Amino acid sequence: MDPNYNRNRPESGQYNYRQPHNTQNGTGRPQQPRQPYNAQNAAGRPQQPRQPYNAQNTAGRPQQPRQPYNAQNTAGRPQQPRQPYNAQNTAGRPRRPDQAAAEEDIMRSSFIRYKQKKRRRKKMMMVSSAVLVIIVLVSIFVITNISCTSSSNSEGADSKTEKSTVSSAVQETSGNAVSDGSAVKTPFQSSAEESDISEEPSEGSQDIPMEKPVYSNPHQYTVNYSRLSGAAHAELDAKLTTSYVVLYDVTTDEILYTKNFQKKIYPASTTKMLTAITASSIIKDPNTVITVGDEINLCDWDSSKAYIEEGMQLTFEMLMDALMLPSGNDAAYTMAVNAARIYKNDPTIPNEEAVKIFMELVNDCAAQIGAVHTHYVTPDGWHDEDHYTSALDLAIIGDYAKTVPIVSKSCSKSYVEWKLIKGGTISWTNSNKLIIEGSGFYSKYSDGIKTGFTDEAGTSVVASATMKGHTFIVVAMNGYTLYTKYEDCNTLFRKAFELYGLEFESESDDAVYYDGD
Repeated sequence: MDPNYNRNRPESGQYNYRQPHNTQNGTGRPQQPRQPYNAQNAAGRPQQPRQPYNAQNTAGRPQQPRQPYNAQNTAGRPQQPRQPYNAQNTAGRPRRPDQAAAEEDIMRSSFIRYKQKKRRRKKMMMVSSAVLVIIVLVSIFVITNISCTSSSNSEGADSKTEKSTVSSAVQETSGNAVSDGSAVKTPFQSSAEESDISEEPSEGSQDIPMEKPVYSNPHQYTVNYSRLSGAAHAELDAKLTTSYVVLYDVTTDEILYTKNFQKKIYPASTTKMLTAITASSIIKDPNTVITVGDEINLCDWDSSKAYIEEGMQLTFEMLMDALMLPSGNDAAYTMAVNAARIYKNDPTIPNEEAVKIFMELVNDCAAQIGAVHTHYVTPDGWHDEDHYTSALDLAIIGDYAKTVPIVSKSCSKSYVEWKLIKGGTISWTNSNKLIIEGSGFYSKYSDGIKTGFTDEAGTSVVASATMKGHTFIVVAMNGYTLYTKYEDCNTLFRKAFELYGLEFESESDDAVYYDGD
């Protein structure tokens, strides 16, 4: 125990109260009171009060206040204010204006000049159009007066002389041949103009429509598979790649070979066979002049075309070639619309209504010739779910088309060049490779008739071949590739003509019948 433990303790019964401020503490040293503000601290140095703003700091240097805007900074250099737009910068160079603003001014001025130029051009076009309309109206007025004067002066003249003049006015060429010079007439020419003796037409006679065309097909299309041997059937089954096939002997009126021939299919451009048949039953004169109108815009923009133009004048035979050779959808609509107007004897029927009238006639034609599983809604064959047929019906339609002279003649041409009525020429090449020499599928015995293709129908053809009085029709629809339909046709023609002891030759013989190692 510490010997000094009770040295400073009070006697028993006394109390050690807390010492007052500044008295000695327990160690014997005086208790220092808190010094007043600015008094000396415990180290004996004066307690410095907080210096007022800008007074000297503890290091003896003046406390610098924040300098006002543009005053000198701590380095002794003037504080530069932000310079106004385009003033000199600290390097002494002029500040460049905003480039975006300058470009915007340039674009705005260019746009204003463009709008002014566009308004001037529009005014010039309007003035030119007005002048052109005035010229056309004056020309029509003058021509009408001249025609009326000429007509009144020529009364009593011999009508045969007039007819001879019209006949020699328009002549056309087909291929390298010149047309026979027969009279060319307009679709709505009256019977009085056609007759040798001028007659006054009865009132309202032009409003009477034609009678509905009547078709007669004597063929029965009997199925007779026994004419081909079992080995021939097996060989054809193995070689043919198209999905729907018919081989028809026109001479004996027998169907010799089939493949899915009664199933519903889409015809694509083989539709144009029935379009041609129906139109030729209404427009009977191949020299009838037809003026192409805006109905050509009804066909789809990316479909096959003959590229006939609005205002172009074509004879019906020229229009038939435009339909059958290049498979022109524009020609199909021109033929359909004009045939319907002639049938109704009304040139003012709108395009859509005329097409509807014509397609009713087309379906009526199909029913009369025996194609009872066919229903068409467009004259060109553009795909539609309600536009369908069968391979058997296409064989019937193709067979009947070969009996219509203008259709049979047109589909057998490989190439044709025509002189247009208003000047210039136009030419078409047949899309059927079977009649194009050098195509790799050509045969001198092939003579028609129509190809077709859409994504839904596939690649298709209805073909015909004739040798020594024997004719066969082949339908090959939905080929495996673009050209296998032609190979299948030549294969079928070869087997068919063997029945008559005839050898069918074609450019594709090696490709089709070669069975090398």
